[in-house]
Amino acid sequence: MNKINKKERFFITGGMGYIGSLFAIEALKKGHAVCLYDSLMYEQNRKRILKEISAGNTKSALLQFIIGDTRNTKLITESLKKFKPSYVLHLGELSSVYACNHHPALTEDINYRASKKIFDICEKFNIKVIYNSSSSVYGVQKDFKLSKEEDILPPLSDHYCRYKIKMEEYIKNKVKKNPDFKIIVFRPATVFGLSPRFRIELLPNHFTYLAVAKKMIRVSELNAYRAAIDIDELLLGYFKVIEKDKWESLIYNIGHHNMNKGEFSRGIQKVVKCDIGMAPDIGDLRNLQIDCSKFNNEFDFHPSIPYEKSVKKVAGWIEKNLHTLERTNFAEYLNMPLNNWHKICQSNVSIEPTQKK
Repeated sequence: MNKINKKERFFITGGMGYIGSLFAIEALKKGHAVCLYDSLMYEQNRKRILKEISAGNTKSALLQFIIGDTRNTKLITESLKKFKPSYVLHLGELSSVYACNHHPALTEDINYRASKKIFDICEKFNIKVIYNSSSSVYGVQKDFKLSKEEDILPPLSDHYCRYKIKMEEYIKNKVKKNPDFKIIVFRPATVFGLSPRFRIELLPNHFTYLAVAKKMIRVSELNAYRAAIDIDELLLGYFKVIEKDKWESLIYNIGHHNMNKGEFSRGIQKVVKCDIGMAPDIGDLRNLQIDCSKFNNEFDFHPSIPYEKSVKKVAGWIEKNLHTLERTNFAEYLNMPLNNWHKICQSNVSIEPTQKK
C-alpha cells in the first residue's frame, strides 16, 4: 500500500546539521511533524537555521527543537517518549574523515557507543530507523568496478569508516535477532548542494568554493574516482522509502554521479571561470565508484539533476556569501579543523587553462 498521504512524525538526531535541516524543511512541506535533536557542536546559528526551516510552515506545532547530546541516554529516551515518532532519522554522528581522525575518542563515544544506545531505545519503543552509513566504507578500490552492497569491505584505518562498519555489524546482528525491528541503512555517495547548514568542505562544494574564491581548483589525484549525489536527490530517496514504508534489504547504496576528480573539476569549470591546478596528496584519498541499481530498481528512483545545474546553485550561494564566509573563518560551515581547511585551499600551479562560461 502506498502511504504517500500518511502523516509521519520524524525525530532527527543531528537535526540542525547538513542533511537533517533540509530534510526537516521537506518533511514540514509535506505536512509531517518534526523534532530536531542537536547538540549544536559546530556552533550553528540556530536562530537562522530554525527560521529557514520554519519559513512557509504555518503550523508551528509541527516543529520542535531540543538541544541535546546523543550520549545523553536519559534525555533521548524522554524525548522519544514524549514526541512519539514513527521514524528516527539518525544523523547525529561526527561526520567527515577529518573530524573523526582529529577526535578519535569522541568519535567512538558518539558514532558507536551513543548510536548503539539509540538503536536499543528505538527497538524498545518499536520506532523505525533510517541510518546513514557511508559509501566511504569502500575505501580505495583496486579496480574500476562499481561497488555493490554485498562486496567485502576493505580494511580501513580512518575512524570515520571504522565506526560506520562497526555500526553496520551491530545493526545486522540486531535485525537478525529481531526481524520485526524496521531499519534501513544507506551508504550515500558524497552529498553536495545547498542546505540551511551548508558544509563547504564536501568535495564538489569545496571545489566550487575554490573556483569562486581562488579562481583555481586544486586537485590531488585527478584520476581518483568519487561517487556523489545532490542533497535534493538524497532527500527524494529518503521519501521514496518513507512513502513505500517497506524494503527488501537492509543496506542500500544511493548516489548519482561516478566521476573522477578531474571530471568534477571540469564540470565546475563549465560554470565558473577558473583554472585547475595540482595539489599534493592531502588528507582524504578515497577512490571509489558505487552501484546503486538495487535501490534504484526497488524504489523506482531515477536521480536526474545535471551536475552543472547543482554546481551553478552552489556557486551562486558562495558568490553571495563569500565575504561573510571568509570574514567569520567559515564559522558553522566546516566539519574539520580550520588549519586543515586553510592548508587544502592554498593555491598552486595551473595545469588546465580557464574555460569561458
